[in-house]
Amino acid sequence: MIETHRSLVDASECDANGHMNVSHYVHRFSEAGQNLHAMNGSGDIAYRPANRHFRFHRELVESARTLVLSVEIGAGEQSGQILHVMSDADRGFIAATCLDAGLPVSAPDLPRTQGGPPAKAKPRSIPEGPYEAVDTAALADGRLALVAHRNRVRADECDEGGRMRDGDLVGRFFSSASQLWAFIGFDMRWFGDNGYGGAAVEMKLTIHEDIPAGRDYAIHSWVPRMSSKMLALSNQMVTVPGGRPLASISANSIVMDHESRMAVEIPEDFRKRHAARFGALKDMAVY
Repeated sequence: MIETHRSLVDASECDANGHMNVSHYVHRFSEAGQNLHAMNGSGDIAYRPANRHFRFHRELVESARTLVLSVEIGAGEQSGQILHVMSDADRGFIAATCLDAGLPVSAPDLPRTQGGPPAKAKPRSIPEGPYEAVDTAALADGRLALVAHRNRVRADECDEGGRMRDGDLVGRFFSSASQLWAFIGFDMRWFGDNGYGGAAVEMKLTIHEDIPAGRDYAIHSWVPRMSSKMLALSNQMVTVPGGRPLASISANSIVMDHESRMAVEIPEDFRKRHAARFGALKDMAVY
């Protein structure tokens, strides 16, 4: 692997708990990919993966120095995908990984692995492959999903080609997560009173088409499943008007105790209410 990115976690990149927000992990992976292209003669071609698979292992705090190493996978099911590994440069632990697929070009001189990706980066609880678009209007009409966000893509959320950056896109999804938790029956006071919060452990983003500046959109959100320790936060961005799918993202998430940094069990009554109300839902399918 070769070094493709170094940075420092700024206070403005952190959430209320002092940990770097998921969107900034994605920003760093995108910049690392563009740097990888530049190092190998493809810097004039935008690094725009169509499908991205993330795993989150440990949180990064304010002032942590981040390091990203990148390589092309040379064998196995993920052959041809780009692997990025982000670590804390001072403490040495791996914070997150990213596997990028569906790139428009592969530079011929990229470093390649002899085998597949390491276990820490392989898809675990989210299947391989891009998501199929979902009829989210039908879900919303059936009160199985909510419209969590409506807005217009700003120019400052876009790259030099005028397309919405993946980090900003992920930020839009996660900025409305609290509405989704409440929609499926969680009492927000329960989080605050117990010192709990939500945290993503694995996530996949599929881009169905480029999202330009000035595009009006809506985000439909739903939770297809909930277990004792994990639930899937699923979202789809669609055009307004028309409802044409632009991007799909799902994040397998846990309820985390901020003091112990451990996942806590979701109360049984929460799970029973979810099953009774949303039993018809299924996970987003892949191609």
